Amino acid sequence: MNGIYNVAIRSLMAYQTALSTTSQNIANVNTPYYARKQVDFEEGIFGNGVNVADINRIYDLASSQNVLKSNSVFAKMDTYLTQLKSFEPLLDQDNASVGKFINDSVTALQQLNVNTSSIQGRLSYMTALTNLSNQFGIVNSQIQQQLTTVNQSLTTYANEANQITDSIATINAQLLNLPTGADASALLDQREQHMQQLATYLDFTTQIDVQGNLNIFMSNGLPLVSGPVASPISTTSDPANASHVLLLVDNGGSPTPISGFIENGQVAGEISFRDTLTQAQRALGRLALVMADTLNAQNKLGVDYNGNLGGNIFNDVNGPNIIATRVSNNLNNTGSENLSVVVNDVTQLTTSDYQLRFDSASHYTLMRLSDNAIVSNGAVGALPQSVNVDGFSLNINSGTIQAGDSFTVSPTKNAIPNMSLFITDPKFIALGMPVVAQPNVQNVGAGLIDLTEITDTTTAAFATAKQLSPPITIKFLSPTSYQIMNATSSAVIEGPLSYNPATGATVFPSAGGYDPGYRVSLSGAIQAGDSFNISYNQNSIGDNRNGMKIAALYQNGILDNNTVTFAQGYHMLSTDVSIQTNSAQIQYDSAKTLQKQAMDNYNQISAVSLEEESINLANYQQAYQASAQVLQVAKTVFESVIAMLRG
Repeated sequence: MNGIYNVAIRSLMAYQTALSTTSQNIANVNTPYYARKQVDFEEGIFGNGVNVADINRIYDLASSQNVLKSNSVFAKMDTYLTQLKSFEPLLDQDNASVGKFINDSVTALQQLNVNTSSIQGRLSYMTALTNLSNQFGIVNSQIQQQLTTVNQSLTTYANEANQITDSIATINAQLLNLPTGADASALLDQREQHMQQLATYLDFTTQIDVQGNLNIFMSNGLPLVSGPVASPISTTSDPANASHVLLLVDNGGSPTPISGFIENGQVAGEISFRDTLTQAQRALGRLALVMADTLNAQNKLGVDYNGNLGGNIFNDVNGPNIIATRVSNNLNNTGSENLSVVVNDVTQLTTSDYQLRFDSASHYTLMRLSDNAIVSNGAVGALPQSVNVDGFSLNINSGTIQAGDSFTVSPTKNAIPNMSLFITDPKFIALGMPVVAQPNVQNVGAGLIDLTEITDTTTAAFATAKQLSPPITIKFLSPTSYQIMNATSSAVIEGPLSYNPATGATVFPSAGGYDPGYRVSLSGAIQAGDSFNISYNQNSIGDNRNGMKIAALYQNGILDNNTVTFAQGYHMLSTDVSIQTNSAQIQYDSAKTLQKQAMDNYNQISAVSLEEESINLANYQQAYQASAQVLQVAKTVFESVIAMLRG
């Protein structure tokens, strides 16, 4: 009789545990990363019914690691795509893009070239240029604001990641202090959830040591969690770029940078977006710099409404207030180097930044960061010294050079803040050319002369305001020879020079090297005694020859070795961001699919199935009730036996 009681009681206890475990599973069906529990039964020896052999936490490390990786990759692409989608419209707005304002300035210039004497037309073109400059500034400011937001986000993510690593370290300590045989499943589930949450911020590797601690490491081996100790993540200004936030881990009292080792998670998404913003800002800055420099240069080759030589339309791209800002020193430098950057050829400029590093006090290396190509290296001699690459000169002006010092060189940096109109009067727009070349009205031949180009208005020929020094007469000595004369004094400057009526001739620079800063060409059959006069343009108000050349700048290839126009340059910038957005969308979709697959596989192993648990609940309940019935039968039999003995 005692055996029946024992069997029934053990069975009741076993199935009560099973019912409790199943109820716990059902209650946590929606708890993230809850690993279901499974009751294992075993036969009691010597006919003692059934025992609960173990309650297993159903968990698979491989599927957990797959989820960890997929969560990290998806978090990166989700963050990156979201940021790109918010940035893309800034460049593509039909009514507010820089491209629209470029087109507006072209239209205003074309209308002005039809009537160069119109002050209103000049004002309209000047206003269009002002609007263009302002729009460059607006877009640049918005990019700068987004860069600031990225830095704020990285600081927030670092703080949130620290809270998670602290929680994991705390759970590690709690697990170490659990009494032998105590149920650790709840703490393990919490640790799993924290680990998966941490993966949404950054990627890492994990290790379970012999004591059961979850240890977390960056890819470079730096520990984030080591047993019950968490190493905090901090942020600071990047020594190489003070406008960027750098993430560090406290490595035994020595903060070590980790930004370069983070490939996935929201942190990586923000860093990728920051790279996109920086590249876009540099490309936009290059476009602004190229436009300002080329329009300035062409305007200086013309003559304005008042008959004076033209000047800069925009601020000088190589003004003393801007050339020093193109170089940023590393905050860890110990030398006193003074450097500056002067733009020499805008057609050669790239959108990349560069890193200058002094390998020693007498040797430098200059690397282009977009492709990590070494574009120049060599000895440092007596200062000042210049390094000429990619359309700019890096000037090492003075100071003491220390080995290991480095600098970030950004040729297009601050181009947009510097791109404001220098001219204050629309009459200063130089639409005419300062030189006119005409045949003498008494010529008998059929010769023609054409002013083809103004190349330099800083020569001695333009030293005196509103006149040529000297005015030139080209006099033919025969149909095949001529000489160049000072029209004022009749002194021969050069000659006789040969002329071929079949091919014509470019007069300057002549074989003797005389170059007044302009070019004229002769053509046709010219007779002895014929002459041609070159003088200063005294009728600049109605002249649009330089205005047409300014207009041509909008249509000609200027950027990228004279292959890309202003409008195309901006279109390439906006298109590049659109391409990155489309690519990010594809990667996002792929990451989302992989995350779902990884999660489905994890859930198939570890997650609670209500259908399965309902079946278990019914079975355990039935077995429990049957065991209770056995106990009732045993009680009845026992009472009957007692009654018989009494009788």
